[in-house]
Amino acid sequence: MNLKKCTATLLVLSCFMTGCTSSAKTEDGKDIVASLEKGSDIKNIFADDLYSQIVDSKSSKATVFNAVLQTLIDKKFPVDDDMEEEADTIIEQIKTSYESNYGEDYEEELNTALTSSGYTDLDDYRQKMIQQIQYANFLLDYIDDNYDSVFDDYFQQCSPKYVSIIKVETADVSNPTDEETSKLNEVKELLTNTDKSFASIAQDYSDDTTASKKGNIGIVDTKDTANLTDTYGETVINEVYNLSDGEVSDAITGEDGYYFIKVTSTDYDKIKKDLKETDIDSPLLIYDNYLQYIVFDSYDITYDDKKIKSIVKECLEEALAERETERGENNG
Repeated sequence: MNLKKCTATLLVLSCFMTGCTSSAKTEDGKDIVASLEKGSDIKNIFADDLYSQIVDSKSSKATVFNAVLQTLIDKKFPVDDDMEEEADTIIEQIKTSYESNYGEDYEEELNTALTSSGYTDLDDYRQKMIQQIQYANFLLDYIDDNYDSVFDDYFQQCSPKYVSIIKVETADVSNPTDEETSKLNEVKELLTNTDKSFASIAQDYSDDTTASKKGNIGIVDTKDTANLTDTYGETVINEVYNLSDGEVSDAITGEDGYYFIKVTSTDYDKIKKDLKETDIDSPLLIYDNYLQYIVFDSYDITYDDKKIKSIVKECLEEALAERETERGENNG
C-alpha cells in the first residue's frame, strides 16, 4: 500500500496527561497537581510522578497512545465552525425527538439516557460528539487520499452487497390470519410466476418502511450488521450471505412477519463509485477496527519525549500485529 506521508511535529510533554498549566502551584520547580492534607501534614502529588506512573504502567500505555492520537487530530483537524454547527444540529434533532416522544418531561428522560450512557449532561455529549466528528475527518482525509487501496481491502474483507427486501407483516407469525396468508401467497406467486420486478412488488406490497424505496435497504456487508439485525432479526440478515447476485430467497420467518430478500448487486465498480460519494456515513470508516493505527502510521511525527515515542511505537506495532493475526484467523 502506497501511503501518503504527512508531517506533524508534536511536542508531547508530561503535562498533556495531567492538564497542568503555567499557573499551577509548584514546589522545587515541580508542578503540583493535587495536595493531601491530614492535620498539619501535607503531601503533594507532582505531575512528574503521575507521568512516570502512567508511562510505566502497561495498562495505561493505550491511554498514552490515545492522548498522542488526539493531539495529532487536534493539530491537523482542529474544531471549526462546521463541526460546531453539525454538533448543534444533531443536539437539536435529539431534543426535538425526545420532546416529541415524552412531551414536557423530555429533559428528564434525555438526562437519564445520557447518564446511563456515561455522559454527565448534554454539553458533555456534545463535546464527545465534536471529538467524533474530528476523528471521522481524520479517517476520511486518509480514505480520500488512499481510496483505491482502502476500498479494495473493504471489498475483500466485508463482501458488500446491495440488498432489497419485501416484508409481509403478521400480528402473530405462528398463526397468520387469512388475509395475511392470502397476501403472503400473492407475493410468492408474483415473485415466482410473473415478470413483475422485485422492486415493483416491494413498492406495491411490502409492509416495510423501505417500500417507498422499492425495498432497497442499501449496502449490507459482513462487518456492520448490528442495526439491520435489530430491525429484521438475525435469521433474516444471515440469509443475505447465502444469496448470490440476482438471487431471491424463499419466505423467511421473522419475529413480526415474513420476508423475501433479493441481492440486487455485488458489482465491484458500482459499489466503489457509490461509496466514493459518501462521507461520514461511509462503511469504510468502521469496517476495520485498526484503521486508526494505519492512518496514524501514515504521519511522520517528531516527539519531544523519547519514552512517549517508545510507548507509541510499541502500541502501534502490537495493534498492527493483532490486525494481521485476526485477519489470518478470519480468512483461515
